[in-house]
Amino acid sequence: MGIFEGYVGIRLWDGQLVDDIIFTMLFVLFVAFAIVFRTNFRLFLKMLRDVVFLRERQSLFEKPVGSEWFFRNFMIFQALFLSSIFLFEVARAYGYVNHLKENTVLISIGIIFVVLCLFYQFKQFFYYLFGCIFTDTPRYKFWKMNYNATISAWGTLLYIPVLWLIFVTAHLFIPVILFIFFYILFRFVIIYKTIRIFHKRNAGLLYISLYLCGQEILPLMFLYQGMVYLYNFIETSTLLWH
Repeated sequence: MGIFEGYVGIRLWDGQLVDDIIFTMLFVLFVAFAIVFRTNFRLFLKMLRDVVFLRERQSLFEKPVGSEWFFRNFMIFQALFLSSIFLFEVARAYGYVNHLKENTVLISIGIIFVVLCLFYQFKQFFYYLFGCIFTDTPRYKFWKMNYNATISAWGTLLYIPVLWLIFVTAHLFIPVILFIFFYILFRFVIIYKTIRIFHKRNAGLLYISLYLCGQEILPLMFLYQGMVYLYNFIETSTLLWH
């Protein structure tokens, strides 16, 4: 009976505990999102309007009720956490990380989440420098509001490819394509809004080149190198633990 697990005597297949852990984390996150959505529905509608429209002055009648600070930070956390789960699940599906124990799964997802958080803060620092150099404080705050709304909407869309990976095992290329499409769409909206807000009167080639190199190319190079290092670290740790 030592080879059997569970209360019904059915042996669990390799990776079942990992799937259960990821499902539990995703379920808890979705419940939290449902509560935040229910209690901050007007903030959610304001977020969608900020994504679609580019208005510097908000109407007094559209002022939402609720904690914008909590809503904004939860939505950013959700986007980064769903990205971490997606990257980990894709690595598992393609065989890059296999035979991980439950504690190793939590550590791996946590490390990916920390790397993405550092990448996010790195880009925010560059955006702040561009805002201080090329524009004034009110315009930077206006850009920040639009950026938070866009990344929050992108994080909500990430439920689609993540849920596909969790519940549908076939056609793995579909969630990968969806994730890439949503990310490209997210970056396109950010680039468009950034150029419209920061470089509305300074649309010279120098400003746009500095922005694209400093904000879109250089951070992705750092993220790529960080993911390569993270993959080597997880593979080395897995071999040591086994």
